[in-house]
Amino acid sequence: MRKKSDLHEYQQQAIDVLYERDSALALMPVGAGKTVVTWTAALELMEAGVVKRPLVFAPMRVAQLVWPPERFEWEHLKDAGIVKWGGEPASWDDSLWKTSRQLWGRRTSLESRLPGIPERIRKKMEGEENPNVVNRAVNEAVEAAQDAINAVVSEERKVNKQVRRTAPPEVVHVTSYENLMWICELYEPGESPFDLWVFDEIGKLKNPKSPRYKAIKKHTRDAPIVWGLNATPAPEGFEDLFSQVQIVAGPSLWGPSFHKWRMKYFAPTDYQGYEWRLQMGAKELLLADLNKIGFKVDEEQLSYQKSMEHSQIAVDLPLAARTAYGRMEKEMMLTLPDQPTITAMSAAAASMKLRQITQGFIYDEDGKSTVIHTAKLDALSDLIDSMGREPLLVAYEFIEDLEAIRKIWKNVPYLGQGLSAATAAQHVGDWNARKLPVLALHPYSAGHGLNLQAGGSHICWYALPWPLESWLQTNGRIDRQGQTRACYSHAIVANGTIDYRVWEALKSKDAAQSDIIRAIRKVGQ
Repeated sequence: MRKKSDLHEYQQQAIDVLYERDSALALMPVGAGKTVVTWTAALELMEAGVVKRPLVFAPMRVAQLVWPPERFEWEHLKDAGIVKWGGEPASWDDSLWKTSRQLWGRRTSLESRLPGIPERIRKKMEGEENPNVVNRAVNEAVEAAQDAINAVVSEERKVNKQVRRTAPPEVVHVTSYENLMWICELYEPGESPFDLWVFDEIGKLKNPKSPRYKAIKKHTRDAPIVWGLNATPAPEGFEDLFSQVQIVAGPSLWGPSFHKWRMKYFAPTDYQGYEWRLQMGAKELLLADLNKIGFKVDEEQLSYQKSMEHSQIAVDLPLAARTAYGRMEKEMMLTLPDQPTITAMSAAAASMKLRQITQGFIYDEDGKSTVIHTAKLDALSDLIDSMGREPLLVAYEFIEDLEAIRKIWKNVPYLGQGLSAATAAQHVGDWNARKLPVLALHPYSAGHGLNLQAGGSHICWYALPWPLESWLQTNGRIDRQGQTRACYSHAIVANGTIDYRVWEALKSKDAAQSDIIRAIRKVGQ
């Protein structure tokens, strides 16, 4: 167990900045230790009587597998109290809040299914010729569903009334972004018992049109202290920053409207207004504002210097797959033997179909997949054989990728959708104990926060991701403090395909984001 004196200088400086600021956007590279930094700053504020109930939002796996055990790695955190609300409420300790969350989940599920009831009933009764019989069945089903919703709403109101009269424990509360809407509906803005709001990987809320962003900004506007933590603040450019700044600082810097802000600092580059560029001089103005709330930790300040080397494993598509790829690319449609024609209705849809073909399969109109080739699977097999006893992470994108991998290597453990917290924790533990020769992971499920550096130093990208954040964060699972080996990234790419466009896009986005980060004031200055 490490002592507080073991904190690096830049970590203590970051703690001091957070302690002193009511609004802070901390830009800390992957592996910089932002969890222990934030834990320590929050506890110091609690000990000083400044705050009583910090609330931390984090990606699900981070809320479940990173924040709780971090306490036991540091002597000064080991006695810290915590309420764990990560993921589904079934695993939570019994409380009024657990009951409230369960009722909220039941109600929102029933409400989401209500609009589809008429269509389902009519489809079920397709053979019925009397329309009155069908309409009566539809009305009865809708009424029954509405009655069920009303019953849950009534119970939910009673429980929530008790919740609002009951103060939660004076400890750190850690939850996942999946529970954000529940929290926002449970308490009225300005009436929440939480006095320090922390958003780990605040980029999860970067879309100003999303319901989560619209809900949370009403609460953080009245919150006493708000901190945002991020390693990849602007993976797609400056526009990603607006929502993060709004959540942390409110409208004081850039106003309340994303549309007006964008019109002021950007200009459209196309007639439809899909793409925007910064106006002359806007970059300097925006960075000056950002430096009022933001600070960064430079990678040069880390005791561990990132060392990942990137390489490509090029594969050729078989002739049939190359022909299918060419047809989809030129005609946006494809007919496979004994299969109905597959049509892409837009350029974006065609791009996704091309991605599927490079991976070795394609979805039809009904969502069923057809295997087209195994070129990437064969390359992955060769890579695994060449690894010897060195463990390998395999990053996949589509569920078909995982299924293909697990057909060849039976029962390969994975970190992805549908996996329980207990099973995920077991896989992480086994990996870090170097018991697993291969561990598959999906960037959206395991790309943030998890410490996987003890288990290995090689990662294979079975499918390259479009988002820069997924690329950087997932590579950062192994290329981080505590790593004792040189790190390697192996990307399997299909020659002459969209894979190379993705590769070039990642490099371009990385350069643009690095330019932004370089302009942020370094902690300690």
